[in-house]
Amino acid sequence: MRRILITLSGARASVLDQCPTERGKFEGIGGAVLTTSTLAAISMWFALSSAIGVNPLAAAPLALLWGLAILSLDRWLVATIPSTGGRRWKLVLPRVAMAVLLGFVISTPLVLQIFRAEIDAQIVEIKQRRADDFALDQKRGAIGAEVALDRKSVAALQQVIASQGDVPLDPASDVRIRALTRQRDDQQKQMQSDYRQWQCQLYGGPQCPKKGAGPLAAASETAYRNAKKRVDDVNGQIEDRKRELTATGEAAKRTRLEQAGADLPAARQRLAADERRQAALQHAFDAQNGNTDGLLIRLQALDEVSGKDVVLNGARILLFLLFLLIECLPVTVKLLQRTSNYDEILALEARRELREAKKKIVPVPGNLFGTESGGSVQEIWDERQREQGEWRAVRPPGGNPETGSPPAEDESEDASQWSSGPSDPAGTRPEATGNGMVPSSEHEAIRNALDTRVTRTVDPSDRSDGQPLYTDDDDF
Repeated sequence: MRRILITLSGARASVLDQCPTERGKFEGIGGAVLTTSTLAAISMWFALSSAIGVNPLAAAPLALLWGLAILSLDRWLVATIPSTGGRRWKLVLPRVAMAVLLGFVISTPLVLQIFRAEIDAQIVEIKQRRADDFALDQKRGAIGAEVALDRKSVAALQQVIASQGDVPLDPASDVRIRALTRQRDDQQKQMQSDYRQWQCQLYGGPQCPKKGAGPLAAASETAYRNAKKRVDDVNGQIEDRKRELTATGEAAKRTRLEQAGADLPAARQRLAADERRQAALQHAFDAQNGNTDGLLIRLQALDEVSGKDVVLNGARILLFLLFLLIECLPVTVKLLQRTSNYDEILALEARRELREAKKKIVPVPGNLFGTESGGSVQEIWDERQREQGEWRAVRPPGGNPETGSPPAEDESEDASQWSSGPSDPAGTRPEATGNGMVPSSEHEAIRNALDTRVTRTVDPSDRSDGQPLYTDDDDF
């Protein structure tokens, strides 16, 4: 279990093995990461099953995936927060903001689940309030006005039939007058449009570049007068119908009675159709209002119920902050820790990895002795020493080993020159002296001289291999 917690903390096991005293700290960080991911999974399960209505068994795998995602994200947040550095807070602040945002998202379903009873009661009140508002709108809206007129018309016709035509009809509830009134309103709109067009042709306007009495103006005037005539005709029909409905003569009574008997079935059909349409709208609203139990209405209910009760509002805020703190716990624990041995060893490991990567990427230039592949100073002198040993084995300065004859004059000269050649630099090899070579006084003076060389950054074009130096090569 400890290994798992250390893995969740984002620590490197190889580095942590070198500082065992740091294990407890990283086990605590891993426990915080595991706690936040577990709460995230539970929160998602509550959100899917309660707020969205997903089957609890089907919501379990989705909640588990969400918990794993939060675990991975928290592990990344903890592992990438630097322990030191001048730019630390520039890197930390975005990660802290991300952790706080995740805390808001995760803690909200948990708070909703804790106050579930109060929220359910408030949801019932919200739904009833919505139903009342819809019923009032149905009554005052267009469909409600149509139903009211139909009912009034049916009642008036029934009253005329019951009184054998003695009771006059109300013109406002008469079907024919209502139809004629709608026709007149349409004709009036057309008449007003034709009049504006006529005036535009006479006096000019945005749509009439040429003004004056011409063919266009005459056509517009004719259209206006025809529309006005139609309006007057409809108004005359309306007045005739009103007089017919309110007449008191015997002939008028019989006419009203016959007309009421003929109009009553149609009026009842219109009333039934309007009532069915109104009932369909009500049924659709009731179905939608009854099935509304999602996350938004629960948040609205929580806000309303907490606004009514100060104690409940305080408890809600405290619980929300508690869950938010738990969700931000991994990042908080990481920020509260000081630089430790683990951080220092990790920095050394990072520098070592960088140094080894540089050796693999940047080739070493050829050495001064003409070897094909480069190497370190130690390797160069080892190669030179091997060459000297091979030369002595083939041509020793004492003469020819096969004949025993003394060396020739040129051979002695070559051997002398070889013996007085360059030797190992002082301090580069522990066996720099006593290796069988005959050092000269000049070389001895060179080895004992003070090294006053100054290291400078070489331009890539000045190097034999054309490779640039890294800025921190001196650190290695």
